[in-house]
Parts: sequence; structure tokens; C-alpha cells
Amino acid sequence: MEEAMASRTRLTFDELDIAIVDAVRSAPRVSWRNLAPVLGVDAATISRRWSRMHSEGVAWVTAHPAGGATPSCALVEIRCMPGRSGTVADVLASDVEASTVKLTSGARDMMVLAQSPDLDTLSQYLLNRLECVPGVTNIRSHIVTRSALEASRWREGALSPEQRQRLGTSANRRPDHAGTLEPPDRRIIRALNIDGRMSFERIAEQVDMSPVAVRRRLTRLEEAGLLVFRCDTSRHISGHTIAAVYFGSLDVHGLEEAEGKIRTVPGVRACTLVAGPHNVIIDAWLRSAAETHDLERRMRQVLPALRIQDRSVVLRTVKLLGRVLDTEGRSVRSVPLLTEGTPHNDGLS
Repeated sequence: MEEAMASRTRLTFDELDIAIVDAVRSAPRVSWRNLAPVLGVDAATISRRWSRMHSEGVAWVTAHPAGGATPSCALVEIRCMPGRSGTVADVLASDVEASTVKLTSGARDMMVLAQSPDLDTLSQYLLNRLECVPGVTNIRSHIVTRSALEASRWREGALSPEQRQRLGTSANRRPDHAGTLEPPDRRIIRALNIDGRMSFERIAEQVDMSPVAVRRRLTRLEEAGLLVFRCDTSRHISGHTIAAVYFGSLDVHGLEEAEGKIRTVPGVRACTLVAGPHNVIIDAWLRSAAETHDLERRMRQVLPALRIQDRSVVLRTVKLLGRVLDTEGRSVRSVPLLTEGTPHNDGLS
């Protein structure tokens, strides 16, 4: 076992691996045959390298509902009894409602992205579950009103503009906020939570549909903006080894302008608008802890009205959008995300 762990630790990745990951971020379900001419290598090489990264848990693709199918969400700050934060994080990592769980520095021990089908069930989860977990001493929740920048748009910059253009993108697609998911759609999304690159045939086996029907429904979900694919990695792939969270405020009249500007700041991975003591929460990926204040300065230069009121460095990401991670940030198992109609955990263990 120790030799296997040491072998995993010694894994190294080169520029081609990073380019493959960035290409998958831009086109999550692209075939290796179509990607080969874009990257200038053969499909077998791409397949072999992706299989290696995926099997080692350092790169993976998942999917989540969007547009009118977006669940009610809250970013939750949690404080724990001394010495209990790791245990609490491990407990919450098994909850489908807790899609992301991070141990952090600063005024909170933990940040959780909680999701439920609607505000009522979200409130039940926050009040009847999170507040009652042994070891939790305090929670402060921020109800998400809108995502100004999704983490699915993050890129390492490994592809040229021409390569990105050849791959195409759905990033500019406008979600259908009136759209809804049907029961077969939810089953398909649940399968894609586990592996976003799962073939139509494998999805069909899991949801008891024909591959043709799966393809038709998946195409409709993507075209309607009801489904978003996302490629995530461990820090073994990315040079951005530090994650930080910033809590800030903007005048409500400047929020729309801020959404466009914040996307231009290098390092900003996600920006969420919330109802709470702060109305903007920003996630960033950095190359060192020293960059935390540098990024804050750049954000203020782009958005002079932005008032950063607090910040935390992420000590460890325990779970990331349904993926439970080890201490090295590798994906070790999947807890499918909550979709409408999915049973949720009412227990306290």
C-alpha cells in the first residue's frame, strides 16, 4: 500500500497534459478523434493520457443543473469546536446537499456550498441538519441570488486563441430560466455527476433508455442551458496550488457592471452574488499565499467600488462539486449532486 501511495505521489504531468485538460474544459465531451488535430497529437495519445489522469483522480468531468433547473443554493460559513472541523467536514462530505466542503483559515473553520431543490428544503437542511451536526458551534448562511462567474469557465491558458476557436464553446449560451427537468433528465444528469464523459451507451444502461433517446435529451438540455459540464483537477495538474475566498460588498446599482469586469481579473475562478452581510463572494486560484493581497489589489483596480471585508485561505478542499477528495486534492469517490426529486439526508450522522 505504501509503495502504491508513493508511486501516486511521484506522478508528473507536462504541458500536453495541461493542454488536454484545458481542451476538455472548453469542450468537456469532445471526442479524442476530433481533439487530435487541434492539439497536433494522435487520438490514442490523448486517450492514454486522459485515462491516466482520470484513473489517478487528478482530472475529471462532472455536470450540474443550470438555468431554470438550478437548485436553491447557499454559501455557508461554519465554526466548529476546537479539533472537530475535520470530523465535521468528513460527515458533511457524505451529504448530497453539501456539494462542496472546504476547510478554511480565518473567521470560519469551513465553507460549504449547500444545495436543495427549493428554498424551503434548503432552509430545512441549514436549520435541521447543519446546525445539529455534532461539533458545529455556529453557522452563517448566504443565500445565492446569482452566479456572476461560474467555475466551469476557468481555463489555465494552455490553448491558443485559434485552438479555442476550433474547439468551439457554449460559454455564451443564455440559460433558459423557465426550463424544467423531467424525471428522465434528472436520471441522465445524475449519471453525468459521476462521470461527465460517460458514453451515451453507458448512460443508457444506467437510466434504462436507448442511446438515441439519451443523446436527444442531452442535446436538448445543453441547448436550453439546463446543464453545465465542468472539468476539475487536483493541484498536481495546475500550478495554482492555493485557493482563497474573498467576502466583499458592492452597491446594488453596480452589480451588473461588476459581473463583466470581475471576469477579466486573472486568478478569479468564480464570483457569486449572495443575500447576506456581504453580497459578493469570490473564489480564486493562486500560485502562492503571497498572491492573496496582490489579487485583492488587482480586483480593487478593476472595481474601485468593491470593498473586500474579509478573506480566507482554503486549507483543504474535502469535497468539490460532488467529488470527495483526498489530502492531495485527488478525487477518490463521487457523491452525486442533488437534483429535483432526489431523496435527501434527514439524519444527523
